[in-house]
Amino acid sequence: MYHFRGIRQRSSNPNIIKKFRPLRDFLLILPLLLILSCSSRDQQYKAAQAPIQVMGRHINENGAIKFAASGVTFYMKFQGSHLDVDLQDEFRDSTNYNWFTVIVDGGAPKRFRTRPGKEWYTLADSLQSGEHKLILSKATEGQNGHNKLIAIRTGKLLQPAPLPKRKIEFIGDSITCGYGADPRNVPCDKGNWFDPTHAWLAYGPRLARHFNAQWMLSSVSGIGMHRNWNSPGPTMPDVYGGVYMEYTDSITPWDFSRYTPDLVVIALGTNDFSEGDGKKPRPDLDGDAFVNDYTQFVGRVHKNYPDARILLLNSPMFGKSQREKLAGYLQRVIKNRKAAGDSTITRFAFDKKYDNGCDGHPDFKQQAIMAEQLEPRISSFMGWQ
Repeated sequence: MYHFRGIRQRSSNPNIIKKFRPLRDFLLILPLLLILSCSSRDQQYKAAQAPIQVMGRHINENGAIKFAASGVTFYMKFQGSHLDVDLQDEFRDSTNYNWFTVIVDGGAPKRFRTRPGKEWYTLADSLQSGEHKLILSKATEGQNGHNKLIAIRTGKLLQPAPLPKRKIEFIGDSITCGYGADPRNVPCDKGNWFDPTHAWLAYGPRLARHFNAQWMLSSVSGIGMHRNWNSPGPTMPDVYGGVYMEYTDSITPWDFSRYTPDLVVIALGTNDFSEGDGKKPRPDLDGDAFVNDYTQFVGRVHKNYPDARILLLNSPMFGKSQREKLAGYLQRVIKNRKAAGDSTITRFAFDKKYDNGCDGHPDFKQQAIMAEQLEPRISSFMGWQ
């Protein structure tokens, strides 16, 4: 210690300085060597070949996992102090990007957004040594752009627990996507329209977690069964067969055999009733056409999943008169399907209007209330506890 202190005090003895210069230089670069040493112990995994669990519509492409829809979720287990991912966003224009949710070791959900020019994102850092669990879930939706999970970098990836055996598919619009539910990062009247979207906090994923079930969100903001919020189409029946769940999704077909739900929850009709933006001509909804399209779509769902039970939801954004009108249409759909031999179908109506979020949508607190209201209905319908 005496000699090190002497060197710092600029000893006038050149022999002492020369003698200890190599040790001094080593001490100066030691932190860098330690960083490099830690980095060299990291392992990098191609996402499609990594021991992870994936939930939601996705395809494998050149070792990467490509996806777009709301709520696509990755479960990881790893050993180490940090975990990084190579996550690509297509950034369709200067205003497009996506939000993702990260949960580490069961902690509070945190969101981050993708940024042009950025490839690697640190999802966990400065953790204690040992095993950790991490969840990465897409918060925004298909029309905000496609994504690729290309690679994962950490100390060591471990095999996560298998996904739950129970499976639910939620088919819907912006409500199901979680649009407008979470303005805590960006207020409703600021930023881009999709900034407050948070699929993890929507009623569907909440319900699935309550029942220890997988979920798949087949949902698009503004979409309807017979017509959309401000356009005649493409509607849900037009885009439902695609991987990416967006208005132009007619190129890459989804293989329905890859996910067979026990329960399908359909929440459509809000946009069919919409008056649009007030600029385009918008006649009253043709109820017979709506019921016919809805009936045919439910028949298609039943054909895809013959053993699944189907639950039709009323709109949580409607007042009493619209709620009653949609309820009548849904009852006609159920009558038509039962006449066709489908007895495993029923409906549920929310008891009031939920509109505390952006643009009159349910916020994350109301999404939680909606899930709580649905829990006993689903429990009795499915026999789940």
